Parts: sequence; structure tokens; C-alpha cells
Amino acid sequence: MSRLQNHRSNQLKKTIVIFLVVLFLLFYLFMTYGLRFLINASISISSLFSKKNSSQLVQTNEVFGRLSIDSIPSATNSGMIEVSGSIINFDILDFYINDKKVKETELSTTDNYDEQIGDLVEGNNEIYIIAKTKDGQYKKISDRYTVFYKKNKPKLEITDPQDQKIVSSPDLIVKGTTDKETFIKINDSPVVVDANGGFTYSLHLQEGENKINITASDMAGNSEEKTFTVSYQKE
Repeated sequence: MSRLQNHRSNQLKKTIVIFLVVLFLLFYLFMTYGLRFLINASISISSLFSKKNSSQLVQTNEVFGRLSIDSIPSATNSGMIEVSGSIINFDILDFYINDKKVKETELSTTDNYDEQIGDLVEGNNEIYIIAKTKDGQYKKISDRYTVFYKKNKPKLEITDPQDQKIVSSPDLIVKGTTDKETFIKINDSPVVVDANGGFTYSLHLQEGENKINITASDMAGNSEEKTFTVSYQKE
């Protein structure tokens, strides 16, 4: 027997017990106080019973099941992403990207899910899940998550110095430009990027050839790399 069937069976048993108790009470009142009192009491009890059942139904609907998203990327360079989490008391998951249903999965033997969904559009994508029971009586909507999708490598331009340049000073200033919100490293050292994507970095050269490696990476996991050589010769 499924969890949903157990839940409904327990609710039915409670209803039968309450009905029998009320029936016994009405019979006792009839035998003790007469018909008029019985009619008034029946109306009052019926009203209270209806309100109680209505309140219980709303509460049951709110706490009936659970849906959580435990793992989802905030940014990606792929049009497909992996979403995982757990559910309780639900059988079907509908996955939505930007309010469009992209996948439906039925879970019958596990409370955990791990699904690949797509296709994402370039930029921000809103992801959420709707969990449902097979009979459609209960459903729950997950929190909404924003996933940023970018498939192209970041721009990386070195404006100074030029490759194979020969300098007579050991102090070198590296200048370049990249995309906004991009991380730059020069010889594995992080470099500050300004609001317009520009960056500068000071290096101390060794005598002879110096290999300079520059990498640009973004939050989606894309990267670009350039390596050039500058030679320092004392005058």
C-alpha cells in the first residue's frame, strides 16, 4: 500500500470514529433532554464539525509532502544542467525553465531524484519544479533558482607588452582588457579587473627570457589563456 493510500485510510478511520461518537452523544441527549434540545444540539455540533474538517483539510494540504532542491548550479557553460534533491509523498516531478515545462519524471521507488534538464538560453534562466501526486489532488512548487548560462570564452586582449619584446628594465607593466565579471590571473597571481574590464599588473623580470602566462575565466566556467615572452637585457 502506498503512502497516499495509508494517509487516506487513516483519515477515513478517524472520520468513522468521530461519527460514531457524535451519534452516541445525540442518542444520549435525546433520551435525556428530548427532541427540541436534540435538534438545536445537532445544528451546533454539525457547524463545529464542518469547520474543524475544513481546517484539517487545509493543514493537511500544506504539510502533506516535501519537495527540496539540494543541488543546482548558479552558472554554467552548458545548455544542460543537473538538478538533484528529495521528495516525500509525491510521485511525479515537472521541471520548468523560464515557465516552460521541459521534463516530466515519475518516481515510484525512491524519494531522491537526479535529473538532467535543458535547454537553457543565454543569460539568466529561472528554474523550478512542481511535484504532484498521481491523482493530481496534491501538488507543491519548489523555490525558484536563477542559473546563468554563457557558452563563449571570455575576451582576453593584451595591449602591452607585445610578445617577444626586449626591455632594459626589470620592472614591467602588463596591460589588457577582458569582459566584465571575469577573473584574471597572471602567472597564477590574481589581478584586479575594473568595471570596464581593464586590468594592469606589475611584474619583476629576471635577466633573460621571461614567460608570462595570463588566464581569464568567468563564473560559468569558460576560460581563455595566452602566453607570451619578454626578454630583459641589462644595458
